[in-house]
Amino acid sequence: MFEWFVDSASNIAPQVNFVMNLVNFITGLAFILTNATLVYFIIKYRRRKEGEITSRIDQNHTIEVIWTVIPSIILAILFVVGLKDFRELRAAGQKYKEIMVSAKQWAWEFTYSTDSDLIQSPKKIKTDNVLYLEENERVKLIMKSKDVIHSFYVPEFRVKEDVVGNIYTYVTFIPLISQRQATMTEEERKAWYQITQDQKEIIPQVEDQCKKVQEKYGINLPVGTCGSYRIFCAEYCGKDHSYMLGSAVVLKKDQFLQLMNKLKEEQGKIVVSAEYGKEIYETKGCKSCHSIDGSKVVGPSFKGNWGKPRKLADGRVVTVDENYITRSILEPTKEVAEGYPNIMPPQDLNEEQIQSVIEFIKSLNK
Repeated sequence: MFEWFVDSASNIAPQVNFVMNLVNFITGLAFILTNATLVYFIIKYRRRKEGEITSRIDQNHTIEVIWTVIPSIILAILFVVGLKDFRELRAAGQKYKEIMVSAKQWAWEFTYSTDSDLIQSPKKIKTDNVLYLEENERVKLIMKSKDVIHSFYVPEFRVKEDVVGNIYTYVTFIPLISQRQATMTEEERKAWYQITQDQKEIIPQVEDQCKKVQEKYGINLPVGTCGSYRIFCAEYCGKDHSYMLGSAVVLKKDQFLQLMNKLKEEQGKIVVSAEYGKEIYETKGCKSCHSIDGSKVVGPSFKGNWGKPRKLADGRVVTVDENYITRSILEPTKEVAEGYPNIMPPQDLNEEQIQSVIEFIKSLNK
């Protein structure tokens, strides 16, 4: 029943479907039996004449034992079945790939390692708001928040895990390409991902990511080799919580390895430019707090401020230049603009990315 409404795209999905259907069946049956008994009692023990006194029944041990023992057995069964699935989401086993998931208001960042050890590896690949996974390869998502509590949720994977600050949480599963995604023709995929131009501009990650992989990286994706699923934040995290969307893309092994090589090559050739700065602005969550048209939102607008003085909350006045922008990115709480909340977390950008953001801000003065 449950899979009729949401695709199943992980090894744990059929088990979760079974538990969900079982709970729905039991609660539905309990609802019918309870209300049927209620109607029966209303009819049987209704008052038939004026002055009739209802008989007093203090207790019935048989009924009390039945309504205590049977629900207890049912709950114990549900506990055992649920515990088995919970352990499946926690027991990574011997072979799995680690991916770091970083959440912030209001964007996702995913870090992959080209070596075996993600934490220690100097060779890392990062993607913003798009998570790439290899089909039939167990993955362990290690998650942490840079600010408030978020929650990583992909309905098709049947995976949901809170992402909090100061501690790491994790979940493990084997991603699959769902039957619906595996059999979609190009025309059906266009209809499935049909969205307006306005939506694309506000939330670029809602587009069909399989199509974007083909167009941007030149990787051939025949029917059945790619599945694209929506990532949600399932914990209210502030003003643009509803825009904190991403995509999980599941690829066959050959296509996944091609993509990782393309990403590694692309990120090794990053050059400083205003165009790259605009891409960072759109994918790193900057646009949620900073406008580029001069309007005031959560943070100061990027437009028309380069080289001008800015008054800070502590009364100081600074110039919006390279040093100020760099400090605002890496240590945003130290120089908060007057009239704006002190809520921006430090941003994990390298030198090329910071310089590109600076070039982008400069271009908005023209």
